[in-house]
Amino acid sequence: MISAIDSVAFWEQQWEQEEGERIKDREKAEQAVLRAPADSATVESRAFSAKRLEELRKDSELQYKEEATVAESLFDRFMKWLSRKLASLVNTSITTNWGRVIIWIVALAVIAAIILAVLKVDAFNMFFLGRGANAINHNVFEENIHEMNFEKLIQEAIDQNDYRRGVRLVFLYALKLLADRQLIHWEQGKTNHDYVAELNAGELRNGLSDLSFYFDYAWYGNFTINRELFTKVNDTFTHWKTKL
Repeated sequence: MISAIDSVAFWEQQWEQEEGERIKDREKAEQAVLRAPADSATVESRAFSAKRLEELRKDSELQYKEEATVAESLFDRFMKWLSRKLASLVNTSITTNWGRVIIWIVALAVIAAIILAVLKVDAFNMFFLGRGANAINHNVFEENIHEMNFEKLIQEAIDQNDYRRGVRLVFLYALKLLADRQLIHWEQGKTNHDYVAELNAGELRNGLSDLSFYFDYAWYGNFTINRELFTKVNDTFTHWKTKL
């Protein structure tokens, strides 16, 4: 049997052999480094050009200094918030069915406003004061038509180029002629459509309906009435009188 002393001696011998081999390898490596050839590369000395450095310092594109920031005012923050809300609203509007409907309604309203502006129509007067051009303001018929000299008044309106008033007087003249023949009952507070409805169906009713349309057009639509249009209205009235 191998004793403990023999075992220790064996491992010591093994360690010494390995250590000796490591030392030899290290010495060989050091000798190889020492035998390496000297560096023969040519070293070129360079220096910065003072002129070029100065040009670079003055180049605006190379100036990276940031402007001093100024704190946002309350108004600026509000405008940014409002801008974000409007952008969100527009985005929602174009991505939902109800949003697209609203956009169409707004677009149609804008188109209608442009048309009314081109035609020079007083929309407020037509839709509110005129109550949709269906009801006549009592003040419009406040005169006593039986005491008015319509032929004289109509001629005065023509001489003054007030064709809008001329259309109104023509319509009132037609009502007077009907009232004189007891075909309608004249009464303040009635509308032009009430008087049309009092007539039986026929040429008289159709003619008065046409005159009523021109009256609404001129008096409530606030359209520009020129001499040509007034002549057309007056010719319609003249033809209508022959049916009485």
